[in-house]
Amino acid sequence: MRGKRKIMSRNSSELLIEPLIKRSAFLAGMLVMIFMYWAFAHFIENINLLDTLNAVWHAQFPHAPSLPHELVTLIELFHPRVLRHFIPVITGWFIAYLAAVSLVRVLYDLPDNAFARRFLNRIVTGSTSGAKPVITTSSTLESQRSDSVLLRVGGPGTLIIPDGEVAVTEINGRYYRLLIPGKHKLIPFEYIYTQISLRTQERQITAVPLVTKDAINLTADLSVTYHIDRGGILPTLTQPYPFDEEAVKRAAYTRVNNGSGQATTWLDTPVNTAQGILRGIISNYNLDELLHPAGGAREPHYIISQDLKRKANRALKEIGVELESIRIGRLELPEAAAKQYIDHWQANLDAQIQLALAEGKASSWEEVEMARAEAEVAMIQAIAEGLEKARLAGSAHTMRDVIALRLIEALEKMARQSQSLEQLPQELLAQIDYIRSGISLTQQLPASHDED
Repeated sequence: MRGKRKIMSRNSSELLIEPLIKRSAFLAGMLVMIFMYWAFAHFIENINLLDTLNAVWHAQFPHAPSLPHELVTLIELFHPRVLRHFIPVITGWFIAYLAAVSLVRVLYDLPDNAFARRFLNRIVTGSTSGAKPVITTSSTLESQRSDSVLLRVGGPGTLIIPDGEVAVTEINGRYYRLLIPGKHKLIPFEYIYTQISLRTQERQITAVPLVTKDAINLTADLSVTYHIDRGGILPTLTQPYPFDEEAVKRAAYTRVNNGSGQATTWLDTPVNTAQGILRGIISNYNLDELLHPAGGAREPHYIISQDLKRKANRALKEIGVELESIRIGRLELPEAAAKQYIDHWQANLDAQIQLALAEGKASSWEEVEMARAEAEVAMIQAIAEGLEKARLAGSAHTMRDVIALRLIEALEKMARQSQSLEQLPQELLAQIDYIRSGISLTQQLPASHDED
C-alpha cells in the first residue's frame, strides 16, 4: 500500500506539470501574435524616423556616430500612429474580460463581480496565492459546496483530505484521479466528484416488511456492517485504512435513483441490497417453519442469517464493498397479522378436531354394526337351540314358548352389547323383562336333556 502512495503522489505531480506546460505554450503563442500584430501596424503606417532621430542626435552630440537602425525601428514601434492600433484591441479585451466576469458570476452563482474576477484570474493564471486550503470530509462535502467555489466549480485551488478518506476528481465529467489523505493542488476545473470514507460503516433499518410463503406479513430489524474493499490488505499501525483503488472507483460511481428524485450512494446500497435479499429468502418459508420448526430441523434464524450474509457479500463485492457482519432481529408479527395467524391456526385446529370426531364416530358405528351382527347370529343360534329342545320335548305349545323365550333372550343380549357403544332408552331392558315374565311354559324345560 505504501508503494501505491508513492506512485499516486508521483502521478499527482506529473498531472500538475502537464497543464503548466500547456498554459506556458498558450501564453507564448499569444505574445508572438501580439508582436506580429504590432509589427504589422508599424508596416502599414510606414513610419520612417531615421533622419529625424539622427538629426536630433547629432545636434546634441555632433561627433557621435549615427543611431543604429534597430534602435530607430524599436522607437518607431512606440510612435502614436502605431500604438493607436492597440486601442480597439485593448477595448475589445476589456469588454471581453467584463463579459467573462459576468458570465462566470452568473454561471457559477458567485456572490459578486469581485469574487468572480478573482476566480477568473485563478483560472487564467493557475495561481492559488492568497486562497486558503479547503478541508473537506465525506460527511460535509455536499454542504460545503454552496460556500466554496473550489468545491462547486473546481480548481485551481488547494485541497486537504483528512486521514481515513479518499477523494475522486473529474474533469469534463470524466474520471481524472484519486486523491489520498494529504494536501493536493487542483488544476483548473478539476472537480471533486465525491469523497469516500475508508472507515468501517454501520447502517440499521427497523421494521423491514417481509411476506412468508403462505402470505403472512412479518417485520424484522436489520443491521449491516461493511467497509470499502481492502484488496486483501490487512490494516497496520502505519496504514490503518488500506483500500483497493478499483474498489474505490466502483463505490464512487454507485448511484441509484430511488424514484423520489434523490440518488442513493454506496453508503445506502449495502442495507438496501440486504433488505431485498432477505425478502426473497423469507418468501421461501411458511410461517410455521419460521416460528415452530419441525423436530430435528436446524434453527431457521441461523440458516437465514448465513444465507443472507453469503448472498449479500457476493452482491456487494461488485460495487467495491466488503461485508463484515449482518444481523437480523427477531421476526415480529404485526397486530393485524398476528390475529390473522391465530384465526388461521384456530381454523386448522377446528378442522383437525372435526376430522378426529368424524373418524371416532365412524369407528363407533362400525362397532355397533358388528355387535348387531353378532347379536343376530346369537339370536338365530338361540332360536335353533330352542327348536331342537322343543322338538325333543314333543309339544307344539312348548315349542312356541321356547321360541318366544329364546327370542327374548337374544334381544336382551343384543341390547346389552349395544348399551356399551351408545345410549339406549332406559325402559327398553325393563320392557324385555316384563315380556319374559309374561311368558308361561306349560312344561318346565330341563337344563340339559339326555335320553337313553
